[in-house]
Amino acid sequence: MKYIEATENFIVFCCGKGILVYQNGNSEGRLIDLPSTGTTPGSEVGALNIKLSPDEKYLAVACESKVVTVWCTQTWTLQFTHSLVKRPVSIDITSDSMTLLVADKTGDVYHFPLKEDSSVKEMSECADSNGTEEKITDSKVESEVLLGHLSMLLDVAVTKDQKYVITCDRDEKIRISHYPNAYNIESFCLGHTEFVMQIDILPGEEPLLLSCSGDGTLKLWNYLSGHCLSSADTHEHTTQYLHHFEAFCQQKVKDSEEAKRFLPDRPAVKNFSVYTSKDGDCYVAVIVDRVPALLLYKIEERKLHYVSTTETKENFPLVVNWLKSGELIVEQSSLDQPLGVYQLQQNLLTSLNNHPLISFSLKHKEEFNRGKKELSIDILYKQRYDNVADYLKKKQERLDTEKAAEAGIVRPVKKGRWV
Repeated sequence: MKYIEATENFIVFCCGKGILVYQNGNSEGRLIDLPSTGTTPGSEVGALNIKLSPDEKYLAVACESKVVTVWCTQTWTLQFTHSLVKRPVSIDITSDSMTLLVADKTGDVYHFPLKEDSSVKEMSECADSNGTEEKITDSKVESEVLLGHLSMLLDVAVTKDQKYVITCDRDEKIRISHYPNAYNIESFCLGHTEFVMQIDILPGEEPLLLSCSGDGTLKLWNYLSGHCLSSADTHEHTTQYLHHFEAFCQQKVKDSEEAKRFLPDRPAVKNFSVYTSKDGDCYVAVIVDRVPALLLYKIEERKLHYVSTTETKENFPLVVNWLKSGELIVEQSSLDQPLGVYQLQQNLLTSLNNHPLISFSLKHKEEFNRGKKELSIDILYKQRYDNVADYLKKKQERLDTEKAAEAGIVRPVKKGRWV
């Protein structure tokens, strides 16, 4: 789930029932309220995922109310409202800014035209010529299933050449399918032992894919062959901060004994963001669940190398995103300072106190805090049942009872169907 989207001219934030837009050169910002429409009456309206088209003319917003809205960034008017059967999880837009892909929680990926077709445009122009102010915003395009998984999807991405669509799910799989003939599967990237939270196609000519998972690792793949080129275990660099995660787990167990069935042994990698400098160096900023620190990795010669750790004290990072200029935006758990901005200097992330985005976040503190809710990943872990232990326990009880009956301590138990 992507709560921050940054391009050359726009930075967009999910803020509960609205989206907050920061446009370069304009510190005022723009708050856009999401329409209260959806397939379920009375369903909660909230932004789950946002994506700007490569040409920066359209913004797609996936909402909890089972709709995806498309906005024009030139006028900030609503263009389309695509209704879905199930709640959307992730969205992506093709490099030609023509097609919108939506992955839902049941494992299906749908695709819609991002821009209005000629017939809709003629109807809109006709309505304008008649002096009516009504806008055509309700999508009449039938949703088409592009592909499907047998598990909950967590992210979707289309390659820049639009030859492949890549999806990842709760069952540790990363699937590379041909686009648009997604029934033709090119390969699988297998190796994670927990759900795959996020995937990102790296820029360049090589078919490189970066993924993060609930098993606490980052993995670099050749997505065409499905081979894992490099793996980085974040547990090695978060040991001194694990008491925060352990305290969280203890509290979950205290609240409910059922939490023992799904709580992991180590924290998951929740989010990462990739930045390529002007010199061609590729850096990855990583946040780990319930760890007050930012991890920095570097990709060199198709390998992941650990660089540094930047402590954020008691302020937990929630989402990270690199700007094109090289600064790192961090949405934080703090209510007093919703955003943090870091600069990369000599392989270290240094906090910036004076930055337009910090002033922007303080000015719109109410909007940030209203929509702030930490991404819960507890439901993504599979519950563990130890049926063998229960069976062995009952078997031992039966054997003990039989021995006690033979010794005359208890009455013998009659065997058979009727007792």
